[in-house]
Amino acid sequence: MKSFFEEYSRIIGLLLLALLFILLFSTPSTFFARSITTIDTELSHASGREIMVEMKMDFGNNEHMRAFPRHINGWKGSDYNTERVAKSLGADVMLMRAYLHPESYQPVFFLIVQSRNRSSFHPPVVCYPALGYTIEEEGKEEIPVHNVSWVAKPIYSISESRKEERGYFNGTISSKKLVVSKESNGRVTERRVVLYFYVKEGISSNDITMIRVSAIAPTEGSYEGVLNLTRAFMGETVPYMFEPQQKQPTMFTLITSNSVTGKLTVLLLLIIPFLLIFYPQLRNLKRKNRV
Repeated sequence: MKSFFEEYSRIIGLLLLALLFILLFSTPSTFFARSITTIDTELSHASGREIMVEMKMDFGNNEHMRAFPRHINGWKGSDYNTERVAKSLGADVMLMRAYLHPESYQPVFFLIVQSRNRSSFHPPVVCYPALGYTIEEEGKEEIPVHNVSWVAKPIYSISESRKEERGYFNGTISSKKLVVSKESNGRVTERRVVLYFYVKEGISSNDITMIRVSAIAPTEGSYEGVLNLTRAFMGETVPYMFEPQQKQPTMFTLITSNSVTGKLTVLLLLIIPFLLIFYPQLRNLKRKNRV
């Protein structure tokens, strides 16, 4: 009569071999899961144009926010008192600055705001009308990220045909665009171009962060010049806040790279399930040799 081990050794060996391949060709984050952070244009759902990133700063930390650079490629920033604005936006942490460039005739207004309660957070499409603005236009804009390291090192090494696939960085990020205006006595007295996107720290987190750039536009005619200004400035700020997630090596690569001991370890691990799979044949061969 066969023993339990003798009868099921082949199944155990196959299961062990499958588990071993899964372990060897997985990445460390598979077992030590990190929260996936994305930047996206939509607050409540994924837009399909979200980008996976690593954060360089803690948006929930006031010291980190205040340490955000005041000098960015010729732009010089000055802080605003945000107490009143933070209350109106339902924000817990906020940074608001006006940046001015020597070659620009007007400032660009930069805002980072985080709320730990999504239900109390007021997105621009709600906030601006509440402040008396009318939304003239709503759409999306592609923001070129100017730092060459972002362009040279995409999130993954991919072919040209796959660059539009979800999560891959192709040199731009998507932002929402609003054109808003205020009227007095039937005449437009103020007009603004607004670009913004959200930072989402995974489904387990209730924190929501919005990055917004805005500037005053002419009350009549084209706003293209101001749009280009805000797009350029937003592109300059992104590398100070994020970096693309890099592709992780597999456990097999980590164990075997530049190490004879690692290669021998993998070899020994592979031998064990094969010994189990062929255990019945080996046992029968041993019995025949005895006879």
